[in-house]
Amino acid sequence: MRGASGRCSSTVRRWVAPAAVAGAAITAVVMSLAPIARAPTSASIAQSGAPPQSAPRAQASAPMAARPAPTQAAAAAGSLHQRVERLLSRGTAGDRYQAFSVLARCAHALDFDRYLKALPAGADTIRLRERYGDSATRLAVACGDLSARQVESRIELAASAADEGVPGAASAWIEEGPYGDRTALTQRPDDPLVVEWAEQAIARVQAATRRSDTEAISQFGLLCLNWEMDDVARVRLLVDDALERRREDLVHRVLN
Repeated sequence: MRGASGRCSSTVRRWVAPAAVAGAAITAVVMSLAPIARAPTSASIAQSGAPPQSAPRAQASAPMAARPAPTQAAAAAGSLHQRVERLLSRGTAGDRYQAFSVLARCAHALDFDRYLKALPAGADTIRLRERYGDSATRLAVACGDLSARQVESRIELAASAADEGVPGAASAWIEEGPYGDRTALTQRPDDPLVVEWAEQAIARVQAATRRSDTEAISQFGLLCLNWEMDDVARVRLLVDDALERRREDLVHRVLN
């Protein structure tokens, strides 16, 4: 893949030519040409009132669509630990991906909580934090009785689902970063483990694109548009883009 602009072109023609996915491919390229979104600052919140809502992402963010009161949601959710165990006991790739979604929701809630605490002080930041409310309650709803070990296991679950052809799983696995550590892409880009992970990420995107996975097609388009970059840098674009879109979406949900 590295530096292979011709290979990108021929691959796109071979995999994306069918009419069933042509529209998705065009959308992917158009979206990829836009600058990658940045995390909303207090200034941008003030200008727009609320960041624009990004397109719906994978199942990982879906449980947040309904917004009951946190205490009510926590009671209704029951034991998340048991829910994950039930899903895994069924043994299907789809159930493993659903288990990943439950665990990813917790991981993303923890990330968003840290993100809010790190925002620069200001009137709009204060407003956002006030609307967000009690941090402990939010995290209790998202994570419940899940253990740290369970949350960490989401990476393997996504990888397994991706290799078994579950739509969206390959993209979700990539967006979690190298072994669940997104910072490795910036702090250790030359680490052989990170380089190997980036190669696996590109391979999984290619495999999912062959199955007409629309999310993978979008990612593949962004990889091809940046073919002159090394593999780690190109895959980092995918990870950063997904992280910023998710944070923008969560800010929008908090403010609305």
